[in-house]
Amino acid sequence: MEPTAKTNGAKTNGAKTNGAKTNGAKTNGKDKKEGDEVNLLAEYGRAWCLHQFVPFVDKLVLGSYGQAMDNRMLKPWDQGPDDWMIRLPLLVVSFLFPNPWVLLVAHVANIVSWFYWMPAVWDHMVWAALLELTFVLAALAGGGKEAVAKRFLPAARMELCVLYWSAAFWKLTTSWYTVRGSCAPVLLSELMAGLFTAELVPPGSAFANIMLKIAPVFVAALEFAVAYCLTFRPTAGVVLALAFHQTINLMPMTYAGGFSISMCCRFVIFLPGIVSQALGKSNSLILPLSLCVAVGAAMFAIHKGVDTACVLFLSLAFLYLRGIMSGHRPSAKGFGGAAWLSFLAILIGFVYGFLAPVAGVMAMASSTMYGNVKQWGGTNHLAVPTGLLQEHFADPKNTEPAWAKDAFGGGLIRVDETTSPTMRELCPAEATHLMLPYARDLLIGVGTPGRYFELYAARNYYNRDDDHGSSALHNRGNTTVEVSQPPYVEPAYELRRVLSLARKKGESFTLKYTPVPWFGTPKSYAEYQGEQVVLKEEGNGQRTCMKGKPCDDSEVALQPPPQYWLTKFLHPYPLPILPGDTREVHCST
Repeated sequence: MEPTAKTNGAKTNGAKTNGAKTNGAKTNGKDKKEGDEVNLLAEYGRAWCLHQFVPFVDKLVLGSYGQAMDNRMLKPWDQGPDDWMIRLPLLVVSFLFPNPWVLLVAHVANIVSWFYWMPAVWDHMVWAALLELTFVLAALAGGGKEAVAKRFLPAARMELCVLYWSAAFWKLTTSWYTVRGSCAPVLLSELMAGLFTAELVPPGSAFANIMLKIAPVFVAALEFAVAYCLTFRPTAGVVLALAFHQTINLMPMTYAGGFSISMCCRFVIFLPGIVSQALGKSNSLILPLSLCVAVGAAMFAIHKGVDTACVLFLSLAFLYLRGIMSGHRPSAKGFGGAAWLSFLAILIGFVYGFLAPVAGVMAMASSTMYGNVKQWGGTNHLAVPTGLLQEHFADPKNTEPAWAKDAFGGGLIRVDETTSPTMRELCPAEATHLMLPYARDLLIGVGTPGRYFELYAARNYYNRDDDHGSSALHNRGNTTVEVSQPPYVEPAYELRRVLSLARKKGESFTLKYTPVPWFGTPKSYAEYQGEQVVLKEEGNGQRTCMKGKPCDDSEVALQPPPQYWLTKFLHPYPLPILPGDTREVHCST
């Protein structure tokens, strides 16, 4: 995919297609002339700006964060000028004048803003930041708009392919393919609750149970298919990816519209010139428009309204489909571009997407989302280990270097009970009462516990109650559902981190926890009989810690907060332990 000044990317297979050399298509019966070439950098830049505008428009038009649960965060006016006085003006200028240097400054501002929120960001925000970093490097190399586009687009395409492959790769866990705790039936039950009724598809019926049981294989196959097609058949990949992301948008509770629109705005990377062609004259109107209107009606019915992410996604989907039906074809010249940038983009994507969870430096915000990945305490992945740094420093014999022992050591903790509001908010972050009753009935009907935990969302929305409340996560459900708080297991690092948050709020609380062996399963962790630590803390900082006798100064609960640098990357997934759990970990979002 190596765009040039005269052909929007290349001839198709070195030959005319339907009488045209430009993008392999005619436009309204006439070949495009040399002066009609598309500014590919402007096309990418404006699509990128549209994605950034989404939360701003939601706040200005709807008065709140949109229903999409994972839109980019915005700092309120009273907390600083970062977004409204810096990023927004830069975005407006970039949209109007998308030249390399304006876009460069806007991309740098975006990256700085993203890092401010880390690691309380969704995985797609890291994907976007890595692509933005690739653009910054491409722009810094200079050469004008054509050179920057030719350098950036192929590298970004490869990088995004690597990231899609990584998301599929992390579905290769034993827990993902075990219906009892897999995220796949949880998500499909939501989708079915949006599309069907209990009268049409009764919970526990043969059809409902078959659909839920095949969900893990089907969803994993779909994710691998999207990655494969985007890599080797970009046109088919974009169509398949649009369908995949739209199913996410249709979920009543886990409406991850931020992920969908983030990727949708970047599909121009795979089909350069597609939007420009779709905006031109074409007979392809009825079918793409009908599809998008029908889907929009379904979105309105399910979500009782629409937000900016929904409207923009469907608008861009219409343009992509119209452009494809008008005959647009991607370049046949391969990836092309600058070899150094393409190599660097692939390397960065691979290290983040595949190696970070293996090492244990990222969990939430990595590509493991919804994969039922056991991030520590022994892997459940079919191909690779996880949490190697934590595993190494869990051994008391491994004490050097001291900073690494402090960062990754301490082993595992089973939190048996706590009265801390902050700790209870962040874990187990019970969200069962927020599920649609029909969705929960479907899950119970197929033999799952029918429980849902929003561990990831609880951290990303921490101290953002208004945004949390306006998202689809909290828009419906059955608040009369009562469930007991389960114990949970987490690395010592996370206990120290969350304790520091509770202490900053001046909370008075009691905490009971038990250190457990590193290697284990939910069942073995639940049954382990060890020496329990009891911490009683007052809001003024006074505390008592007993472990049969007064605790040593080295006790985990008495340690200072973790090192700041690591807290900018690592939010581990705690592991709720439910009655009946054996080897596999339960789904959480």
